[in-house]
Amino acid sequence: MSSGAIQSDHSSPPNDKSGQLAEILRRCAGAYADNTLRGYASDLRVFEAWCSKRALTWLPAEPQTVAAFIDHQIDTLSASTLKRRLAAINFAHRMTDLSSPTTSSVVHLALRRAARRHSRRPNQATGLTSEVLTRILERLPDTLPGLRDAALISVGYDTLCRSSELAMMTVAHLRLSGADTGSLLVPRSKGDQAADGRIAWLSARTVSHLKRWLQAADIVEGPLFRSLHLARVSDEPLNTSSIRRLVKRAAKSAGVTTEVGGTLSGHSMRVGAAQDMLVAGFDALAIMQAGGWKTTTVLLRYVEHASTKTLHERRWAALAV
Repeated sequence: MSSGAIQSDHSSPPNDKSGQLAEILRRCAGAYADNTLRGYASDLRVFEAWCSKRALTWLPAEPQTVAAFIDHQIDTLSASTLKRRLAAINFAHRMTDLSSPTTSSVVHLALRRAARRHSRRPNQATGLTSEVLTRILERLPDTLPGLRDAALISVGYDTLCRSSELAMMTVAHLRLSGADTGSLLVPRSKGDQAADGRIAWLSARTVSHLKRWLQAADIVEGPLFRSLHLARVSDEPLNTSSIRRLVKRAAKSAGVTTEVGGTLSGHSMRVGAAQDMLVAGFDALAIMQAGGWKTTTVLLRYVEHASTKTLHERRWAALAV
């Protein structure tokens, strides 16, 4: 298991007094992504601690207990966070062959109360569109960190990858078929837990940035994007939090306005590229294929903030013909 893997059965996590959670995580290691298990573990520790404080059993949990847990957090957590915690509770029961309390009507009603209380639309990461990308690339310095950041942001935009997918990329996933063409294998994604993978194509500009980074960093194998310490290249890949920080830093150095730069994240290249494809006239199927989406539901949330003005200008121009 990787260095960032979930705790094993040798030590129980905090609040797991009975060791039940540690045993669930041990059994599931390798069957689920580490990040998925971390998320489940975090939410289940909250639920276990809440139950323990009230002398309630968390596994198995009664439907009334789960409903009370939701109601207790209804004013402080979003409906999406509560749904995520319900998914974790359901996961724990399923992995221990217990009947899940989350399917009960009392839990369903508690979740509906939370949804009606929090009717706000979910926040969406700001898209790092082609215009913003160009501004960033023009301002990044020809230093080792600058070359790495330019390559990573370019690859993120071309491939519509999440930060977690960028962190997993290795030199072995890269295929350079000519002076200015190439592709990358995205081996696994959030929506591809079976690791079927997808091929993402790279523009000539991105290939150029990648070559400059790999040559300057003297990387011939291993992780494609790496952390740096005192101008020395690490053997370890960048983690997702580092990718988020470097995107924000690159935007700030390029003079991207605080309103935009402050909300950019490791997800922004994926969002921006999808928005650009929509404005350029690509249909939903083409965008889904490019970004590895399985359904249109999530995709529509990504592209809803695309340049509305541009879309309407294209509509008016078409009607005027």
